[in-house]
Amino acid sequence: MRSMSHHPGRTGILACPMPNERQTGMFALPILLIISLLLAAPLWAASPRGSAAKGVKLYNQEEYDKAMTEFMAGLEKSPDSPELKYDLGSAFYRLQQFPQAAEAFNQAAAKKNPKLAADAWFNLGNSLYSAQKFDEAAKAYKNSLILNHDDKDAKHNLELALRQKQMQQQQQQQDGDKQDKKDQKQQDQQQKQQQQKQQQDQKKQEEEQKEQQAQQDSSRTPPDTTDQQTAEQNGPMSKEEALQLLQAMEQDEQDAQKQKLIRQFGEPKRSSKDW
Repeated sequence: MRSMSHHPGRTGILACPMPNERQTGMFALPILLIISLLLAAPLWAASPRGSAAKGVKLYNQEEYDKAMTEFMAGLEKSPDSPELKYDLGSAFYRLQQFPQAAEAFNQAAAKKNPKLAADAWFNLGNSLYSAQKFDEAAKAYKNSLILNHDDKDAKHNLELALRQKQMQQQQQQQDGDKQDKKDQKQQDQQQKQQQQKQQQDQKKQEEEQKEQQAQQDSSRTPPDTTDQQTAEQNGPMSKEEALQLLQAMEQDEQDAQKQKLIRQFGEPKRSSKDW
């Protein structure tokens, strides 16, 4: 993990596979400078640099929550400090608060300090990588490489991010295919159930129609077969009986014709003459 003169420097990736991480110590301060800082300790402790030094010490002791508090206190006094924003991002990252870390590193990367910006882009990529935002992480690593072409760690992490991005897209595609198959299966089941219901309704309707037809047939008066049965029991009629039946039918027909004429023209008038 790289460091500036007073801040923690590069963070690592907690996800697996783990991108490269480099850890270096803080730069040693000259002896005369240390003496002068000791003499001005009260004033320096109240300054943004004092908060930064406290934060770095706590950070190196792995008390990241307290370090974060110190870095935030320093930013209240010096809100435009890219170094403090970088340090705050490092503390957020160690606390696995990756969205907050990404925001802090993004603000640090925007400053006009190529060395700091390159590391900030790198750590921004690490934060995004840990949040499984591999596409955005790859872009951050590319920005770091623009400022530092020879950064092997950034190249390595970029390859990891692109590989993870591809795997993520493949997984999303597989999940999408599974969901499509699941939806199609549900649709087929719904259609099958609908067809079964239609068949059941049709069968029920046919049974009701048959029942209604049977009720109608049972309510009809059966034909009178008495005469036919009597004739069959008496056997064939004789010639004389047939002739009498024919004459009777002719007489009935004449009577029917006569009644028809009467209905049409009225009763015939009889003559009053006595012949």
